[in-house]
Amino acid sequence: MATEVPDPHQLHAALQTAVLKCSERCLYQAAKWAAEALTSMPPLVPLNDTPLPQTYLHPTSSHEKEAILQAGELPTYLLSKSYFDVHEYDRSSAVLANCKSSKSRFLHLYAQYIAGEKRRDEESEMILGPLDTAATQNREVQSILSTLEAIFTEKGDNINEDDSWLLYLYGIVLLKQKNEDEARASFIKSVNLYPYNWSAWLELGSTLGNLGDLNNILQSLPNNIMTNIFVLYSNQELYQTSDPVHAQLADLQTIFPTSAFLKTQRALLYYHAREFDEAEAIFDSIVKADPHRLDCLDHYSNILYVMERRPKLGFIAQLASATDKFRPETCCVVGNYYSLKSEHEKAVMYFRRALTLDRGFLSAWTLMGHEYVEMKNTHAAIEAYRRAVDVNRKDYRAWYGLGLSYEVLEMHYYALFYFQRAASLRPYDPQMWQAMGSCFDRMNRPSEAIKAYKRALISPTNTAPDTAVLLQIGLMFEKLNNQKEAARWMEMCLKEEDENSGLTQATSKARMWLARWEFVNQNWAKAAEYANELCQDGQEIEEAKALVRDLRSRMEVGKM
Repeated sequence: MATEVPDPHQLHAALQTAVLKCSERCLYQAAKWAAEALTSMPPLVPLNDTPLPQTYLHPTSSHEKEAILQAGELPTYLLSKSYFDVHEYDRSSAVLANCKSSKSRFLHLYAQYIAGEKRRDEESEMILGPLDTAATQNREVQSILSTLEAIFTEKGDNINEDDSWLLYLYGIVLLKQKNEDEARASFIKSVNLYPYNWSAWLELGSTLGNLGDLNNILQSLPNNIMTNIFVLYSNQELYQTSDPVHAQLADLQTIFPTSAFLKTQRALLYYHAREFDEAEAIFDSIVKADPHRLDCLDHYSNILYVMERRPKLGFIAQLASATDKFRPETCCVVGNYYSLKSEHEKAVMYFRRALTLDRGFLSAWTLMGHEYVEMKNTHAAIEAYRRAVDVNRKDYRAWYGLGLSYEVLEMHYYALFYFQRAASLRPYDPQMWQAMGSCFDRMNRPSEAIKAYKRALISPTNTAPDTAVLLQIGLMFEKLNNQKEAARWMEMCLKEEDENSGLTQATSKARMWLARWEFVNQNWAKAAEYANELCQDGQEIEEAKALVRDLRSRMEVGKM
């Protein structure tokens, strides 16, 4: 999708208004996002003595009837908002019970929803405790749903920009009831009426399970710069790391050159492509520019964990803790630090703390699952991974973790299902297909295993084939009693050793297999060549030496 280049003056004014409108409705994350986007734009230059756009404390509605209602309800609305800001959500909602403007109705229902979420968290059991289940419900959802449906029935076709916020809330409560299709339709209506509510775009993104879902809704989205940003964000969330995605990001960065959000998207694209050095460099620049920014710092800590940069991870943990100890991102960073030190109990404690702060924080569920795997607590790991995919079914790491956990329990049909889900999200990740191949092997299905292992050899970056995969394909052909084909794959494994990989455990095993194969076929000289090579630098030395002795005796008998 080509990036539309909007008029900078109009975009500047639209983002200013968005900050105020989102703040008025207590959607503070959306307001923060719009404000950061606004300040990441180049400074405006007046055109032909045209004054720059001014900020208004309370942007009124463009619809006369709504503007009159808002003006009459302003004192009551301000009282409600002040209660909301000090976290008295029930009072905030009650004050606006009889108000009729769309803005007041939204805040009334949104405060009721947040109060229900707060009570749900308070009533929930300890994280992964005996009574802690994902089924704990927000009891206000049904009441909010009924009220919204009555409002929409009353309005009929007279829905306008002011009602976009009610449609956004309607989508949220539909999602709570697992009514995903209607929720998606509601979010699409909301962003079409008012495109600058980033929270609505995020919720719309949460309804997308794969690239097909994204492509299906593209024609329904507004022709607006926000659509381009949403498509980029969705591609990143769906692990699309192709050149067109990077090109689209580059186009957006010409409009928002200093945007930390867009820089983070670039870093995450590199992270998904396993280009950790590039991802680390971008996160370094973000932290240097804004050391108190905690957004996505958990992903940065994952990168440092994989790269085993313990001193830097410790520094980032200290920096985050000094900024805000009680942010889920901080807890995940500290948890990763302890995990890298192999202090898994402490790591779990911090991941639990992150989830106490926000039960919908995906990284903490997935990382806690990894820790339980390290602690050999397979059942707890499975529950943590399940909760992760409940939060975000696009998290391939949680699906993959479920597969590994069920493999440990030798429940191979379950493991295979989860590996297939992971592979559908990461079709070009060899690790997913290798796991499927191993699972098919344990299920004694060598033909399917061969297909999975061959799929693992397909790489969009044209990297050299993995010798371990070549070896496994050869062993699967051996199980099918196709010795010649097995020998061919073993020879490919050795060829790869010469050209790229060098000596590995897989190539040693392939050489040993070929030595035995030549021995069975009475090609004594070739068998001796393979066995002698193993004796010099292989990992099957004792078995190779025994084979050499046997070969010598046979070759001596042949000379007599």
